[in-house]
Amino acid sequence: MAALEEAAPTQDEEVAAMFDLSKMKKKKKKKKVEESVATNDSKFANYTYDQLLDRVAKIIEEKNPELGEKRRHTMKPPQLMRVGTKKTLWVNYVETCNAMNRSPEHVFTYFMAELGTDGSPDDKGRLTIKGKYMPKYIESLLRKYIVEYVTCTMCRSPQTTLTRDSHSRLYFLHCQKCGSSRSVTPIRAGFHAQTRADRRALRK
Repeated sequence: MAALEEAAPTQDEEVAAMFDLSKMKKKKKKKKVEESVATNDSKFANYTYDQLLDRVAKIIEEKNPELGEKRRHTMKPPQLMRVGTKKTLWVNYVETCNAMNRSPEHVFTYFMAELGTDGSPDDKGRLTIKGKYMPKYIESLLRKYIVEYVTCTMCRSPQTTLTRDSHSRLYFLHCQKCGSSRSVTPIRAGFHAQTRADRRALRK
């Protein structure tokens, strides 16, 4: 009898046999997950769409601080001087080319084509241009050059390199920041009024 009493199921075991408690535990866990999701949804329901975007942007900026950096690149404007009555001297010419990381030869070809005139650089980093030109006009041409031959169209970064393809003879702009690459427009000579010297050269 004593052995039978010890082997007899307890009240808890009888209840467990009547009900599958494992399923009940799973249901409780599922219920808790649903409640937590509901509470999270209720938290975000208090925010507007713009506020949520701001929160995401702040989290991204905190996790990746290098993405939020915005460096402003500044350079000196062209410094021009009059040389006599028919020439203009660009004093900080080579300094401007170095600030853009472009060769003075490429910049010289562009400006001579756009101005439709001749010029000559000297050993002191200056450029003598035939003709009278206002600083604002040279600066506007310099801005056009930066947009086409310096600035990356994808990320707007000036940290680019300009290389020439030996086969196609085209120049390609490579961005060091985002890795994009594009071809640039070839430099074409603009309108150039024919002078007496040009006519004499054609006769010869």
